[in-house]
Amino acid sequence: MSAAPTAVPDYDRRFAWILGLHGLTLLLIFPLGPQQTRLWHPGVTGICTLVAAYPFAVVFGGLVARGMRFRASSIRQLALLGCVAALPAALSTGYDSLLVGRLVAGVAAGISFVGVHRLISGAAARHATRFSSRIVAFGMPLGIFAATWLDWRAGFALIGVGFLVVACMGGGDSATQTSKDAPEPAEPLPGALFVTGALALVSAAYLTVLSGFLVFNAGQTEYHISAVLLLGAFLGLAVPLLLQGLGARIAPVRVWGLSLGVSLLSITGLLALRGPLPTLPAIGLIAVFLATQSARHLALAGLVNAKLENASLPVHQTHTHLAHHLGSGLGAAVAGLVIHRNPQDGTLGGMPALWLVALIATAAAWLGGLALVQAKLRPAASADAANTFWRMTTSWVRSVRTSITRTPGSPT
Repeated sequence: MSAAPTAVPDYDRRFAWILGLHGLTLLLIFPLGPQQTRLWHPGVTGICTLVAAYPFAVVFGGLVARGMRFRASSIRQLALLGCVAALPAALSTGYDSLLVGRLVAGVAAGISFVGVHRLISGAAARHATRFSSRIVAFGMPLGIFAATWLDWRAGFALIGVGFLVVACMGGGDSATQTSKDAPEPAEPLPGALFVTGALALVSAAYLTVLSGFLVFNAGQTEYHISAVLLLGAFLGLAVPLLLQGLGARIAPVRVWGLSLGVSLLSITGLLALRGPLPTLPAIGLIAVFLATQSARHLALAGLVNAKLENASLPVHQTHTHLAHHLGSGLGAAVAGLVIHRNPQDGTLGGMPALWLVALIATAAAWLGGLALVQAKLRPAASADAANTFWRMTTSWVRSVRTSITRTPGSPT
């Protein structure tokens, strides 16, 4: 028998729109690598710096915002802050000005993440996060189309317009907490934050070189990126809905393992892309990789959020956003260290090294997810989650070492 559907609380939808628009700001830079290379020739390191600047600035802004006070009326101010912060990138004229714009937008996003989760109640936070992911999935193709077919600044300008519209929206605040009603800060789950950061590292490392790999290695054009994002967004919407429909029959741990396995297969398939290839195989492999990101994060939310008390959820989600952006910044930085342009043919080299980094991070995230399944997920038991992860890791290492050193015919 399937579980009864959970009623959606009456909450201010501006929360979800602010989270979603900041999510678009993070992702919109990834497919623009070929355009930036053609316009400014910043090199692989320059592109990766441009990508990593935003998530690192988000972490800085979130740490600064921890000492701020927010009221129910602050939601409009946070939307206006997002609108103003989008202007430097939308009006930038070159690499340096765009880099400054990404830093400004990142600091604003970090402040907004802390402010939104300081104001929203735990029951509404679950639905706001889910709705914001749909905003990202629907908005990415539109933003990429504008940035590819119109002008690379157009996508950032659309995000600024979106923030302005949100600032002009009205909204009820029945699920908004005033400062006096906000819960005491709860201890986040370090195991869950570790897994979140590891997953973000894998995603950002590949998304940083995704468009360049498609153009320079697979023989496609910049305009195929729109098709990649469109298909990836469609799958990113369909996969969570399918998993939610099967949620009563499929355990989150199975979804977790399956999504990680498919993700690794699609990553391995990308390594085989050499020379001009038909459009569908290239787009299909990359779109599958994008779709598995939604499945992995949905499975992680199923492992963690359902077992957290509502009072603890907003605080945990604040730390989750910061951990995700920290991992994204590290992933872009790693990509900049291992990826290079081959002077002979102009293709991107270093993919095996990037695959190795992604494999290690994925394995760590998978083991960490299993540790979260076995541990009791409440703030007081966060140390148990870390200890369980360590025990599982050392046991796995011992078993691998034993299987390698054992010779045929030796006693078992």
